[in-house]
Amino acid sequence: MARFLLFTAVLLQAHTAMVHAQKYEITPYVGWRTSSNLEEEATGATIDLKETRSFGVIVSMQQKLGTHYDFLFSRQTTELESPNTLVNSTSLRFDYYQIGGTVVYDHDQLHPFVTGGLGATHISPANPAFSSETNFSLSIGGGLKFPITRNVGLRLEVRGYGTVTDSEGSILCADGGCYAKFKGSLFMQFEANAGLSIAF
Repeated sequence: MARFLLFTAVLLQAHTAMVHAQKYEITPYVGWRTSSNLEEEATGATIDLKETRSFGVIVSMQQKLGTHYDFLFSRQTTELESPNTLVNSTSLRFDYYQIGGTVVYDHDQLHPFVTGGLGATHISPANPAFSSETNFSLSIGGGLKFPITRNVGLRLEVRGYGTVTDSEGSILCADGGCYAKFKGSLFMQFEANAGLSIAF
């Protein structure tokens, strides 16, 4: 009887572990990001933002089969190209902090998904003379998941980020003056990335 009870307890524990298995997933990734342009405040000349590498992490919690809640952190540092020497003296770092979700569709060995999030973008110039700022942002994207093992998979994704600004809102401000501004009220960035998902 004691052995039966012990065996039952072990089975229940194993079943509980299986129920909770793969409830969470973490995906570190690297990508490549391109951006909208900025505009010089005084002359209206275009300020180009270089396409550069990005990296980040997505932490997911399974809400139900095929649906996840996500927390996303993503960072990119980009150089500025402008006729203005002072503007060229700094780089810009974009940090995204977003909460959202992902819906995954099973299709044989491929798992297409759509994803999105809401949160904040923190924009910080490397030159300490300029002030940083934080704005509301959103993102939407999609991609494919390729299972490698039961707990590990490859995640390929394209995602668009939109940072909400005041209409032609200023940026790169120092000593009461601003040297650049956004074009319009939505600053866009687009990213392609690849990551390794680990479920537990």
